[in-house]
Amino acid sequence: MPLRLRRARRDPFWGMDGPAARSEHLRARLMGMIAFSYSVVAAAIALMAWGIQLGLADASGLRLMVMH
Repeated sequence: MPLRLRRARRDPFWGMDGPAARSEHLRARLMGMIAFSYSVVAAAIALMAWGIQLGLADASGLRLMVMH
């Protein structure tokens, strides 16, 4: 018997849910993608600030205009 690694991508009751449920599902997926994008940007900003604080930016030759 083959091992199923991924769940089925199609809901068997998708056609019976109606347009309101489909739009709610689409909105929930969109909000999840936006939240994930914000978290990636926030992590990148925090990593950059941490690198500046540790002096890694100057060590790598990157010149940043930061007020001390």
